[in-house]
Amino acid sequence: MVSEDDFPPGHPKRFDYDPSTLDAKEWARKHIHPRGERDFPVDSLKAVDTPGNLNSLEWRAGVDPTHPDLEPFTGRTADQARAVLEFNAAIIAAAKPTPSREPIDAEGFLRALHAECVRLNIQELSAEQYEEFRARWDVRAA
Repeated sequence: MVSEDDFPPGHPKRFDYDPSTLDAKEWARKHIHPRGERDFPVDSLKAVDTPGNLNSLEWRAGVDPTHPDLEPFTGRTADQARAVLEFNAAIIAAAKPTPSREPIDAEGFLRALHAECVRLNIQELSAEQYEEFRARWDVRAA
C-alpha cells in the first residue's frame, strides 16, 4: 500500500522530524528566511546568495544577457531574422495600394435618402434597397 506523506522530508511538522538531519537542514535553507521574504527562490540564478548569479550582468532593454547573439526584443537568430525580413519584403512587394474613394456630400446623401424613402412611402430602406440606392448614388456622384 502506498501512503502519501503529509509533509516533505525535513519539514518541522513531519512525524520523523529531527533538526540535525540533512533533510531538515536543506528544508530550512530553502524555506526559512531570517531577513524576511525573498525576491527569488533559493538557488535561483537571480537570487543574490546563489553562487554565479546573474546580478553582475548588464540587462539592456530587449536583450537576453545569457544569449546576446539573439536579436533584441524578438529573440530570433540571425537566420530567422533574415528570413523574416525576406518574407516581409515579398509581402510588401506584392501589396497594392488601396484606392481612396472620393468623399461624399453627406448632407446631399441624406436628403436623397430621405427623398427615396418618401418616394417609396416607407420609413426606412431594407438592406437590399439601401445597397441599390447606394450603388445609384455612387454612380451619380462619380
